[in-house]
Amino acid sequence: MPFAEILGQDRAVAFLRSAWQTGRLSQAYCFAGPAGVGKRTAALALAQAINCLAAGGAASEATADACGRCAACRKIAAGNHPDVIEVRPEEKTVITIDQIREVAARASLRAYEGRAKVWILDPADQMQEPAANAFLKTLEEPAGVSLFILVTATPSALLPTILSRCQELRFDLLGEGHLRDLLARHGRPPEAAALAGGSAARALALDVAEAHARRDRIVQEVWDALGSLPAVLERADDLGSDRPAFEAALEILAGYTRDMIVAKIAGGAVPLVHGDREADVARLAARYPVGAILNVFEAQVEAQRALARRANPRFTAERMLLRMRDAVGRGQPACVPRTGREGSHGPHGSG
Repeated sequence: MPFAEILGQDRAVAFLRSAWQTGRLSQAYCFAGPAGVGKRTAALALAQAINCLAAGGAASEATADACGRCAACRKIAAGNHPDVIEVRPEEKTVITIDQIREVAARASLRAYEGRAKVWILDPADQMQEPAANAFLKTLEEPAGVSLFILVTATPSALLPTILSRCQELRFDLLGEGHLRDLLARHGRPPEAAALAGGSAARALALDVAEAHARRDRIVQEVWDALGSLPAVLERADDLGSDRPAFEAALEILAGYTRDMIVAKIAGGAVPLVHGDREADVARLAARYPVGAILNVFEAQVEAQRALARRANPRFTAERMLLRMRDAVGRGQPACVPRTGREGSHGPHGSG
């Protein structure tokens, strides 16, 4: 997939295009960001741009992009180009020292067909400690014909000495509009866009019914927890135990709270992110003044920003929930009102 087809990562794509166009590519990059937002896709797009055979053997100088159609581009997309090598955990567990030794042995060899070798380690944070130390030695002995791309959702899990030798490039959660465009490309229902937590991979894989149930569960559990301090701390432990899942939950929570604000201020004049829950959103919004809901939204957005700064997820979850609890009133039960609709489940059902 050429750069031009990547959705929602304009800043990262512009940076890579400029680096390629001006001949200022680094030897090693760390593509960091939430799972499923296009990091691996961008790595393959860069590999295509470097090794594209169009326009006399180089990506177009005008667009700094691959053609996506030549033999090299097709091989890279299919995963069988000899100079673009993806290093993945063996048996879906860890990247071993033997894998990294093979990288080190081949990194200094000339490219077979392309302009340069591109090594994509995904997810790079799954390197065992011996493997990480061996990879560090590879980075310390630059091989001019190889470019390394480390793909990770948790760059803090990498050795600091490895990170210091990589140029880090952040990838963001995708907006709902971009996800809707992606779903349309693949002939999938657009409802998944509001439930995917900003992840393209999750949007394409979602079963909408299951995603609705998951959304409902997250909203109910978080709002129910605000009624007591022990419940807040328990929920913070749960949310903070898995950074990618917390990021996805925050996208859902912020979208739901945004809908509460819209319901409070604009009524039915503005479409809701979670339009299938319009009545339930309105009922919950009616319990609180708009200022309190705005403070809840601010707490959720600040938590998103904190995670983007690589803050501790457990601390971030606790701080957000305490701020939400303060916003809605410490002593008040903050549970989501049940509608009692027959057959419904999650935060709006009778069970």
